[in-house]
Amino acid sequence: MENNTGNDAKGKTCAVSCVSLFWWTTLVVAVLAVPCFGIVVSYIFPFRGVGALIIFVLACWLCTYLGMRLMANPKMSEKINSRKK
Repeated sequence: MENNTGNDAKGKTCAVSCVSLFWWTTLVVAVLAVPCFGIVVSYIFPFRGVGALIIFVLACWLCTYLGMRLMANPKMSEKINSRKK
């Protein structure tokens, strides 16, 4: 039976926490960026009331859609997977 004390165990712990930190950072930025984008876009258009709400929802949907396309991009996938190693 192997003893996993020392540098090997510390390296694995750091690698897992760095990937988790990157994932949580991406999530927090996305959660903050989407409504901010929606607020800015709805503020630019002259609509108020229900019109502004519809613009806000559409802008949030567009931001989410573009973010999902960015994450599905193979170049972005390579960056994310390289952090896991």
